[in-house]
Amino acid sequence: MRRKLKGSYTVEAAFVMGILIFAVAHGILWACGVKNRTVGAMMLEEAAEWIRYDEETPLAAEAQAGMERLGFQLMVRESGDRIEGTVSGNGWKRELSMEKYQPEEFLRKISVIEGKLGDGDSLSEGDQT
Repeated sequence: MRRKLKGSYTVEAAFVMGILIFAVAHGILWACGVKNRTVGAMMLEEAAEWIRYDEETPLAAEAQAGMERLGFQLMVRESGDRIEGTVSGNGWKRELSMEKYQPEEFLRKISVIEGKLGDGDSLSEGDQT
């Protein structure tokens, strides 16, 4: 005796495989989007840090051109004692704002603390509570 199988199993399997392939492709595209947003945010952070510490970068023009080739629009500007930057890509945008690094203020605070302690005095490790 020969047993017959229904053709509906093949049709159902094809339908399920189509949905599965679509879901996997969607997951891969989502992961690429997360990676692009992370790369853009980290590049914005690095650019702001270069400006924050007054470091000159000789590759600024090349980096900007490279970011445009990758699909990112990066803009960092100084306004007074703050640094503000934005980066945008395909349907997303990140903003960043931070204060400029001012080591003079830190040194002034240290000199005030040393002046209050007196000449030659210092805090021992046990007295720092």
